[in-house]
Amino acid sequence: MTTKDSNSNKNQNNIQLAVMANDVGYIKEKVKSIETQIASNYVTKEEFDPIKRIVYGMVTIILVAFVGAIVALVVKK
Repeated sequence: MTTKDSNSNKNQNNIQLAVMANDVGYIKEKVKSIETQIASNYVTKEEFDPIKRIVYGMVTIILVAFVGAIVALVVKK
């Protein structure tokens, strides 16, 4: 291996390291952006639990009423 080849390899390695460092910096910025978006735009499990209970309760009432109406129709005949 000649000195020219060695210098070329070193330069190529330095370029690749610089590109990787730039990519890592870009990824860090994107992760911070995603963390900020998640913190400000999404609901936590604790905040969502009361809403879930209300919706499940309403669906249960509707289903019970529907099944009760069908049973009433069958028993009536």
